[in-house]
Amino acid sequence: MFWKRRKTPDEQVKDDTDAILDVLGSTWVKFHDQLPVAPNATLAERIDSFSVVAFRGMFENYPSTKSAPIGALWMLIFNAVMQSKTHSVAELNAAVATLEAKYAGG
Repeated sequence: MFWKRRKTPDEQVKDDTDAILDVLGSTWVKFHDQLPVAPNATLAERIDSFSVVAFRGMFENYPSTKSAPIGALWMLIFNAVMQSKTHSVAELNAAVATLEAKYAGG
């Protein structure tokens, strides 16, 4: 009898990535459309607010993300926003730079 090798956390996250991006993308669009933040909030502020929902959803529904590097999880969020096409790449890059500066060293 053959036993299936258990996936490492990194392998499991890779397998989960497509599903996570699909869920994050549709959740971002709903979040963006419903605007649960101030109407004049910057994209960085909106993504930062969304990240609370995104991280909770990833941790609850994809246990492999609990041991993933936080930077990899942020990249999933940024990729989902980019794929949703709610904002230009330039706007997203500016938001990423703002959030990197905010969380640098933390």
